[in-house]
Amino acid sequence: MSILFLSVFFLFSQKKDTLLLFKFAELLEVGSYKELINEYRLIHKDMDLKSDAEYDLLIGSAFQGLNMADSAFFFFTKAKKEFLNHGRLKKVALVNLEISDLLDGQGNLEMDNSYFKEFWNYAITNNDTMLLAKGYNHMGRTSFMDKNPYIPMNHFKKAFELFTSAHKKKGAITNLMNIGVVYSNRLKNNDSARYHYFRALELLEENKRHEDFTNLHHDLLNNIGNSYRRSKNYSEALNYYKIAETLNVKKYKVKTKKILYGNMDLTYYYLKDYRNAYKYLFKYDSIKDVINLTNQNTTISDIKEKYNNEKLRADNLEIEAKRVQNRNLLLVSIGLLLVGTGIAILFQKNTTKKRLLAEQEVILKQQRVENLLKEQELVSIDSMIEGQEKERQKVANELHDDLGSLMATIKLHFDNATVSKQDSALRNAQKLLEDAYLKIRGMAHSKNSGVMSNQGLLPAIEKMAKAISESNSLQVFVEDFGLGERMENSLELSIFRMIQELVANVIKHAEATKVNIQLTQHEDSLNLIVEDDGKGFDRSQLDKESNRMGLTNIEKRVEHLEGNFTVDSVIGRGTSILIDIPV
Repeated sequence: MSILFLSVFFLFSQKKDTLLLFKFAELLEVGSYKELINEYRLIHKDMDLKSDAEYDLLIGSAFQGLNMADSAFFFFTKAKKEFLNHGRLKKVALVNLEISDLLDGQGNLEMDNSYFKEFWNYAITNNDTMLLAKGYNHMGRTSFMDKNPYIPMNHFKKAFELFTSAHKKKGAITNLMNIGVVYSNRLKNNDSARYHYFRALELLEENKRHEDFTNLHHDLLNNIGNSYRRSKNYSEALNYYKIAETLNVKKYKVKTKKILYGNMDLTYYYLKDYRNAYKYLFKYDSIKDVINLTNQNTTISDIKEKYNNEKLRADNLEIEAKRVQNRNLLLVSIGLLLVGTGIAILFQKNTTKKRLLAEQEVILKQQRVENLLKEQELVSIDSMIEGQEKERQKVANELHDDLGSLMATIKLHFDNATVSKQDSALRNAQKLLEDAYLKIRGMAHSKNSGVMSNQGLLPAIEKMAKAISESNSLQVFVEDFGLGERMENSLELSIFRMIQELVANVIKHAEATKVNIQLTQHEDSLNLIVEDDGKGFDRSQLDKESNRMGLTNIEKRVEHLEGNFTVDSVIGRGTSILIDIPV
C-alpha cells in the first residue's frame, strides 16, 4: 500500500513539474519575462521540483530578454552545472551557446571563447544540423568586423542553408537579413542588401501567423531604413524607422529601442530637422544608461570567478532585489541631473551645431572647386576614348572597303592570267595573296567588333571571354542577371572598355587561372563584379607604383558615370572589383 502511494505521489509530482515547465516556456515564448520571474519568485521556496536546471535555463533566458545580463549569466551558469552533473551533454552545449551570445553582446567585456569552443566541439562531433546552424550564425556575428567581409558572409550563408534545410523559418529569415547587413555595412552595396532584406521580409510575412516575429520584424525594418539612409534617401529611411517604432518588441526591448532612436536622430540631423533630431537624441540619452553594461560586466566577471572556484552560493533573487534597488536609485539621480542640466546641454549643442554648419559650408566650397577640376579631367578621358573608337572604326572601314577591295581585284586578275597555272611561282603568289586578303578581312572585323556594332554589351563580353578562354591559360566566365533591353550605346561602350581593361590587368599581373564576370541589372542600376583567383595585391602599395593608371582611369570613369568603385584584394586570395553604375 505504501509503495503504491509513493508511486502515485511521484507520478503526480512529475506531472505537476511538467505542466509548470510548459507554462513557464509559454510565458518565455510570448515575451512575458517579468511575469515569468515573478511567478518563479512566488513558488521558488515552496516547490519541490525535479527539473531545477530546466527552470534555471528559462529564468536565465527571461533575464536576458530584459537586458539584465548579469542575472541571466548567474542562472545560465547554474543550469550548466546541473545539466553536466546529470550527463545531459546536448543541454550543456545549448547553455554554452546562450552564454557565448550573452558575453558577445556585452560590449567591452573581455571575450571568453571557451564556452563556444565546448559548444562547437559537441555540434561537430554529433553532426547536429540545428546546433551547426546556430554555431555558424554566432560565428558570423563575432567575425562581422573581420578584415575580409566575405568571412562573416560565408558563415551567414551556411547558417541560412542549414536553417532552410531544417525548415526553421525564423533562423533562415535572421541569416538572410544578416547577409544583407554584410552587403550594406561592409561591402557598401545597398542594392544587394535591400534585395536580401526584402526576401527576408516576404518570408516573414508568409510565416508570421504561425510564430511571433515581432523582434525580427523590428530588426528587418531598422536595417532597411539603414540601407536607405546610407544611400542618402533619408525620407524613405524614416518611413521604415517609423513603422519599426510602432512595433511592441519584448525581447531586448531597451537595447533594441536605443539602437532605433540613435538611427532616427542621425537621419533627422542629415535632413537638418533639428527639432526631431533633438527629440530622438533625448529619447536615446534617456535609455542608453538603463542597461548599464559596466555594472553588468563587473557582476558577470565576479560570478565567473566564483563559479570557477566553486564558491557560487548566493541566492540570486536577493542579489536581483539589491540590483533593482541600486538601479532605481541611479535612475532617480540621473533624472534629477538631466532636469538640472538639460537646458545648458541643449544650448551648448545648438552653439556647436551652428559652428559645425559654418565649417561644413567652407568644406563644401572647396569640394565644388575640386569637383570642377575632376569634371575637366573626365571630359578629357571621354574625348580620348571617343577618339580611339572613331579611329578604330575608320581603320576598319579603310581595311575592308579600300584595301580589301584592292586585294580582291588583284586576286581576280591573277586568276584570269594567261600564264601557265602549273607555274609554282604563280601558285605561291596566289596563295600568299589569298592569305593577305583573309588577314585584312580578319583585321577589319577585329577592329569593328566592339559594342558599337549591333550585337550589344553582353554578346561582346561573351565573345571576348570565349576568345581568351580558348587559350587554355585563363578561363573567363560570364554571368548575367536581369539584363533586359540595350542601354545607350556610349554607356555600353564605356562599360565594355572598363571590363576589357580589368581583364587585361588580370592577364598582365594577377597570375590567375579563372576570372568570373557578373553583371546584375536592377531597376535603375547596373552592378558589375570582376573576380579572379590570382595572387592579389596591396592597394596602398599599388597607389605608389607607376602601373596604377589603369585602375585610376577606370575609377575616374565610374565617378564620371556617378557610380561607386570598390577594390577588395587580399594577397594570395585573389581580387574582387565591384562597380555600381546608375542607368
